[in-house]
Amino acid sequence: MHLSSHGLLLQVDARRAFLAGAWASVIVIAQAVIEATLRDLHFKDYDAKAKALFFGQEDLERLRTLRNQLLHPSEPGTPSDIWVLPDGDYEGCHAELEVHARWAYELMLEAVYSGREGSAA
Repeated sequence: MHLSSHGLLLQVDARRAFLAGAWASVIVIAQAVIEATLRDLHFKDYDAKAKALFFGQEDLERLRTLRNQLLHPSEPGTPSDIWVLPDGDYEGCHAELEVHARWAYELMLEAVYSGREGSAA
């Protein structure tokens, strides 16, 4: 089995974030692990945007979208999978991220250890 050294380094933090309940961090790091693994092992492409690497794979696209919603603010009122509770309920929104984080963590493990390949370079 071939593994990405960059991806493995990030997996350490993904696991720690998961165990700590740092759900937003799990989502962001899980996407980074998958992207690093695809770049290092499948495409050898270090310039293409993640969208090109994930093209056509709905689950990877969904993870990329969640990550982007966490890292790139949008105008108030923009539909979001992150801000699901009204009135600035930060703790409630963070708690709601757990479902997404658990899914992202499982997807990360499946993508890395199954030898899954992306669709386009």
